[in-house]
Amino acid sequence: MSTNDYGTNIPQHEIDALARCCCRTFERSEEGQREYAEWKQAQAAKKEKSE
Repeated sequence: MSTNDYGTNIPQHEIDALARCCCRTFERSEEGQREYAEWKQAQAAKKEKSE
C-alpha cells in the first residue's frame, strides 16, 4: 500500500470506503447495469476471438 496521500491527508481506509460506496451506487443504477452488461459482452467477444 502506498503511503503517499498526494497532500490530501485523507487516510487510505477512508478513500477505500468512499470508493466502495461509489461503486455500489453505480452498480445499482440503470446506467451502471447497462455499462456492465456491455463490458461483459465485450470481454466475451475478446475471449472468443483469442480462442
